[in-house]
Amino acid sequence: MADSAQERGFKVRGQLWGEENVQKTWDYFKKFDEGFARLVNDQCFGEIWSRPGLPTKTRSMITMAALLVLGRAPELKVHMRGALNIGVTPEEIKELIIHLSQYGGIPVAVEAIRTFREVTEGK
Repeated sequence: MADSAQERGFKVRGQLWGEENVQKTWDYFKKFDEGFARLVNDQCFGEIWSRPGLPTKTRSMITMAALLVLGRAPELKVHMRGALNIGVTPEEIKELIIHLSQYGGIPVAVEAIRTFREVTEGK
């Protein structure tokens, strides 16, 4: 197991989006602001996503649910790709969208469907 929050964050992000993307996104955020890069990697992924209380797949579903109801399509797309990489099925994402249409509203569900189709159909 990774020792530091930074190492744990890199590990989780590697599982979600591939090892080849970890350094690229670290550099992207670090170029904007090094403190923000640490916040995203170390705190969000190294501390929160790495906690033992929930499996990564569950955390991924929760994250997609939050982004869906908040109407954050660009970030939802990123997390849909990550979810598929760790074994969440397209059918599970579809059910998540349908279920949340009743809590977040039809318009956010329609936007999530557009996002889902972009991810699963490569558009």
